[in-house]
Amino acid sequence: MEEKLKIHDNGAAVGPTKKPSTYSKKNEHGVESSSSRSSALRQGDTLVTPSGYSIEKEEMIRVMIQSLKDMGCTRSADVLEEESGITLELPCVKSFRNGVVSGDWKLVRDLLPKMKLSPPNIIEANLMICEEEFLELLDQGKLTQAVKTLQSSIAPCHPSARKVNELSSLIMYSNPSDLRKAAEWKGVQGGSRIELMSKLNKLMDPAFVVPVSRMLSLADHAISHQISQCQFHNNGLTHFSILHDHRCSLGEIPKACVAVLEHDDEVWDVKFSHDGSRIASASKDRSIIVWDMKAEIPKQLHKLLGHRQAPSFLSWSPDDSLLLSSDHKSSFRVWDMKNAKCILAIPEEEKDDVTEPDSILACAWHPDGKHIVAGTLLEKKIVTWDLDGKKVEWDIKLQIRDLQVSDAGRMVVVDTQHTLRSFDLATKKRTKFNEKNEKHTSPITSLSLSRDGRYVLVSISDPAGVLLWDLATGKRVRQYEGMKQSRYVVQASFGGAEDMFIVSGSEDSQVYVWHRLSGNLLSVLPGHSGTVNSVDWSPIDPHMLVSASDDGTIRVWGRKKR
Repeated sequence: MEEKLKIHDNGAAVGPTKKPSTYSKKNEHGVESSSSRSSALRQGDTLVTPSGYSIEKEEMIRVMIQSLKDMGCTRSADVLEEESGITLELPCVKSFRNGVVSGDWKLVRDLLPKMKLSPPNIIEANLMICEEEFLELLDQGKLTQAVKTLQSSIAPCHPSARKVNELSSLIMYSNPSDLRKAAEWKGVQGGSRIELMSKLNKLMDPAFVVPVSRMLSLADHAISHQISQCQFHNNGLTHFSILHDHRCSLGEIPKACVAVLEHDDEVWDVKFSHDGSRIASASKDRSIIVWDMKAEIPKQLHKLLGHRQAPSFLSWSPDDSLLLSSDHKSSFRVWDMKNAKCILAIPEEEKDDVTEPDSILACAWHPDGKHIVAGTLLEKKIVTWDLDGKKVEWDIKLQIRDLQVSDAGRMVVVDTQHTLRSFDLATKKRTKFNEKNEKHTSPITSLSLSRDGRYVLVSISDPAGVLLWDLATGKRVRQYEGMKQSRYVVQASFGGAEDMFIVSGSEDSQVYVWHRLSGNLLSVLPGHSGTVNSVDWSPIDPHMLVSASDDGTIRVWGRKKR
């Protein structure tokens, strides 16, 4: 919501005090004007919020002055300053800011001690200022002065010898554009001084300098909090009113069955394409059907045949040009969606003996869209195939039951001991979870990653439930209860605006929807007459999800019609 950062006459503020303000306006004789400390600021000088919290009125006024200036209402800001007797910034702060913007580095260094920075922050600020000066001198071709600045002002006090060496290497660039690219520096015309002032502001005490765009920042926090507390928020709005609190109704969640699609037998998986225009469904009838979801009534686009055993898993390539399918007997296929042809089958000849032990139980697309990543059960390896069938293996010493791969190349796996682990595909190194929570006592049946790759859903049975793990912290953060699972693999998924909901199938023939943050069960969708094996939420329409069931149907759910 915030606009691109600009420097106005609003970059600093004086901290709150219950004593007469030392920053009040004075007349030519140095005496506070009669309007100073007027009715706006009297005894107590605090405001009390509806919840009983008190805040300094002086701080509120400074934020208001800054906001008025941000919006171009400078005369109104001047009137507020005059009436309240409160100024937004001290003269020394204004001079400091103007010195940075104009590149008067001697003035900036002279005023730096007056900016009330902590000793470590003074050192950091001084180095930032010197680096900007050094780069500008190089940009202007003043090599001798630049070298002097580096040797006398940067090198002696910089904590990183590596950074000093990097700055030294920039001296070789005679072309300004090459210099800026190598230094990852915007240049004066590109706003480097404004960016520097923004960084310096962050080092200053907020009680001394009002943070940039403070009013918008407070509004952003308030809106974000209201969205997080709104159980039914599912509209992806970016424009909000500050005149009333944000609330959504239950009607924002898909609750009405708007279409029923059919197979000839149980449907074991269903997946939306990344662009939301198609879904693919896999059935016990050994077919895969691709459906057009752009049509008013979804219609069949392709019927893919070739699996000797029933396909039970589907995944679209990152660009939706290919579809990966695998069965429960160690084979997978890649289909070209342009002509609905199979372009890769592993193994080339699928086995007929269904009693033969399984080896590959899980596979996924590599983020590059050109490789398939699979975990083997018996060999305890991770195998990567390219689209020509060439493979690369590495030992993982785990019997993999399921795996997921994020867009950033993080692979999350669960083994036969129901232990959750994470690996970096590029380095093959393991990323640890919380050791106490890593191993589950309940059987894990499936995994599902959030779109941003930060969270993973773990479906468990006995007792049935869905667990939410935060991959950034390595901790389990929430559990969702109510669905039924004891005999079959039932999948869960993220969905809705900002992945704010969790949806899961269930053995009681219903679809369950929870609020991701609170864990509250929001809706139970009846309609199927058999176990709901798989669910998926549209990535582009937050009001549409699909479910696949043993009753041989895929149900499309939308908003309840008024």
